[in-house]
Amino acid sequence: MADVNTTGSEVATVSETKAPESTEPAPAPFPENADKDFEQRYINDKWVIRYANGGFAKLEDDEWKYLDEGEGELMQQLWFEQIAAETQIIDGVKHVWDREKQEWQRVQEIDEDFIANYQANYGVDYDYSKIEVKKPDNVKPQEKEKNEQKKDKNKIPQKGWVDNELNTSVYVTNLPPDIDEEEFHEFMIKCGVVQMDPRSNKPKIKLYRNQDGSLKGDGRCTYVKQESVELATTLLHESMFKGSKISVEEAHFEMKGDYDPAKKKRRLTAQQKKRFLDQQNKIFAWTPDKPRSYRPKSDCVVILKGLFTIEEMEANAALMLDLKEELSKSCAKYGPVKKVVVYDNNPEGVASVHFSNTEHSDLAVKSLNNRVVDGRLIQAHLWDGRTKYKVEESEEEAKKRLEKYGQSLEANEESEDTSDEHESDSHEEAEAKTDDDDGEEEREEGQQDVASSQ
Repeated sequence: MADVNTTGSEVATVSETKAPESTEPAPAPFPENADKDFEQRYINDKWVIRYANGGFAKLEDDEWKYLDEGEGELMQQLWFEQIAAETQIIDGVKHVWDREKQEWQRVQEIDEDFIANYQANYGVDYDYSKIEVKKPDNVKPQEKEKNEQKKDKNKIPQKGWVDNELNTSVYVTNLPPDIDEEEFHEFMIKCGVVQMDPRSNKPKIKLYRNQDGSLKGDGRCTYVKQESVELATTLLHESMFKGSKISVEEAHFEMKGDYDPAKKKRRLTAQQKKRFLDQQNKIFAWTPDKPRSYRPKSDCVVILKGLFTIEEMEANAALMLDLKEELSKSCAKYGPVKKVVVYDNNPEGVASVHFSNTEHSDLAVKSLNNRVVDGRLIQAHLWDGRTKYKVEESEEEAKKRLEKYGQSLEANEESEDTSDEHESDSHEEAEAKTDDDDGEEEREEGQQDVASSQ
């Protein structure tokens, strides 16, 4: 077991640290006239006390003797050496020897770092006496909702200026008469992201017009963040815009005329609100940069062209299913095939094969591109993720195509029935011929038996 010095240059665990050597007898009685504020230690086989004013006294022959200045300085040095021996750095933490419990006690210094670490792990020490505690409401939730609905119905619309706590709109005046919404949008985005209208999916800006369609010279812009309003009123106010000195201020909304509930916009559903907020939050979301070796999911899809013609597909309705099965089997040697799609109405004869990763799709393109199959030149490449190979057709075109498929199915059934009849006829002829051969053999055997008997 190694000793640990007081400077902290060596670090040891509690189990490896020696206890300070001590042969203290029972504590001596304190002097009757001594101050109450003092400490007592056993130094050099004698009891010593240290007063709050820095003076020392030692016990000799059951009497306390006060030390002079010279002896006091020497005793002070011995006093602090003993304190240093009882202080150790264990596992990087300061420990002090407890003489009563005969064990090392951890000492935690309360400093700024300790307070900051404590608050980071356990939170800030709030004064809960100042927090208002709401009394429990005995009203049932259903009755509470009904009461709130009644309040909303009986609520009279507020007239005059109506301010919203989370107002993110600015009102702009003295605009040039020859601007449009696009120019106004480009000018206002200098101070923040303009909010999109969830119904029209267009920027939430407006240029006010007269009844004849001409511009009034004022407009409104709604931002996503409230901080953009302060920026716009500070930076864009009294700035020049196409030769006009504009004025920008926080927007206030005033109800003109009587309240007409028919003009109120339809509320968004919960799903529409969620979709709108998700799209809006994506603008401010941070996404890490993609690695250099990143490849999109579309690279896992192989596009094959020149597999069939429209005439062949219309003549044989089962060709699409046969192609799917054949492509699944033939492409499985390059890697696991997740899905095969045949675009039967595409004039280029297109089919797509979906692999699980880009290694398999790259191998398939390398092996299948410019290969000749049944006299056709097959072209293979990776999907770009944008091109759509399904050809949109009208109801009449789809109906005609289905009718041709039906005719081809009927023709296939008739051909199958004709082939079955031919097969049955040939089978009957073969059976009749077999019967004739058997009769001739029996007659020949009878003639041979008669000749042998003669």
